[in-house]
Amino acid sequence: MFPRLALPALLALAVLPACKKCHDCGSPPPPAPPYYDFWEIEPNDGACCPDVIGTVYVGDEFIVGGTIRDDSFDAYDGFGLTSGEPLEIEFFLEPVGTNADLDLGVWDPVVGDFVLLWDSPGTTEGGRFTLSSAFRDFQLVVMSYSGDSEYRLWVWVDPPALGALAAGPLEAATPTRLDRPVPLEAYRGAPGLEEAPKPLELR
Repeated sequence: MFPRLALPALLALAVLPACKKCHDCGSPPPPAPPYYDFWEIEPNDGACCPDVIGTVYVGDEFIVGGTIRDDSFDAYDGFGLTSGEPLEIEFFLEPVGTNADLDLGVWDPVVGDFVLLWDSPGTTEGGRFTLSSAFRDFQLVVMSYSGDSEYRLWVWVDPPALGALAAGPLEAATPTRLDRPVPLEAYRGAPGLEEAPKPLELR
């Protein structure tokens, strides 16, 4: 979608079209461009109803924009994706204009839980994980431990790392912070599937 640059350079150079403004959908209109390819649409606060970005393939790059709070009024923003092939997801999450402490989780619809969490005490989060098979659904979930903020979630889709295809499925992740203002269980919302294929294979 655009070449990978250092984040400050990309912020300075990228001029992206604005998403269509949302009316009567529960979200405020997104800000003027640039700096995002997708803008969140509420409600997207539970595993039942993430904003669907679609199928991603190696080489895809995009930026998700939105707003988040540290209370139950907007505790989680979920984004649904499907792997089009074995791949590695790299991400960087940052607040816009605030010092909010943002975190990110990977939700597995089959496990019915977060299988990966990045919840450091810093304002930003960055990391990577591998999906070792095609056509696997997963959700990237933005959350705030402290502070209300606009945010940008940068996502790059890379080839899987050497040896990553042998990684097995993960179980529910153990959060490092047990005193979240809104418990992680709140994202689950609806019951999980009674019968499901094998869980996501992540690394």
